Amino acid sequence: MPYDFLLRNVIAGLVTALLAVSVLFSPFAMIPSMFVGLAWGLYSAIASIVISCILLGIWLNIGIAIGMAITIGLPVIFFVRQALLSRPIQDNENNSSSDTSAVERVYYPPERLIIWAIAFCAIFSFLAFALTANNPGGLPGVLQTLILGNENFIRDIETLYKIELTDNFVKILAETILVLSPLTWMLIILVNLQTAQIIARFFKVNIRPTPDYLIMNLPDRLEFVLAGLVLLIFLSSGWISVFFLTLVCLCLTAYFLLGLAVIHAISRTWNGRSVFIAAIYFIVFLVPWVAILVSIAGLIESRIGIRSRF
Repeated sequence: MPYDFLLRNVIAGLVTALLAVSVLFSPFAMIPSMFVGLAWGLYSAIASIVISCILLGIWLNIGIAIGMAITIGLPVIFFVRQALLSRPIQDNENNSSSDTSAVERVYYPPERLIIWAIAFCAIFSFLAFALTANNPGGLPGVLQTLILGNENFIRDIETLYKIELTDNFVKILAETILVLSPLTWMLIILVNLQTAQIIARFFKVNIRPTPDYLIMNLPDRLEFVLAGLVLLIFLSSGWISVFFLTLVCLCLTAYFLLGLAVIHAISRTWNGRSVFIAAIYFIVFLVPWVAILVSIAGLIESRIGIRSRF
């Protein structure tokens, strides 16, 4: 095994393990392994993930290592593989005579990576809901019971926010956590992938060229999927409606990303564009409900093409 291959993957695996167990920086734990994958190939990503899992198993316990392999390792390996998929662009008449090393390649488009992120998180959401379907109240009921059984958590929340955690309030809290967790995971995966690509491009070691997100378009059929899921929310009840609401939020997250592309596109010629973009991200971070407006902008873009007017 080449020394440089081993060294960079050990370093990436070590940093990934350290980030995974930290509270503040755990959302960025995928970046090191995604970086080596996007820079030196899928096998580097796999090696760094294996190393980080081994380190966590030695330092802490096998349970945490398995959890890390599922929540961090699987997304890293899968999305690095998808991002590196490519096919050659070559004139059929010159196939036999042209230099294959100089053939231009087209890589997996970013909108398909977003669709795969929806599917990836939806599958794990389905598994979580299905495995707890026999429990009273399903997965929301399980989480509600866990919250009510944690007296220290309830006391801290009531003290901090000066509210009383009634059973109904805890039920709403549990459902909110279950709805927001998959879309948060989806955003973390995509943000980590983009950050790793930016780093690889900065050091000029990126295999995949950075795509132009301003021309990104989502499939038209996603709108029909979203409409069908919204209808299923009203036709179902209990934990099943919570599951469909989770899927709706995952689809809306895709349109949220498209809405951000719209904002970037329409402001490209503005003075003080950087300040405006930074302010939008800051407002979305402080007031998450603003993300709904950005998602609506993405939905409108998919219908009438706002970017083409600027």
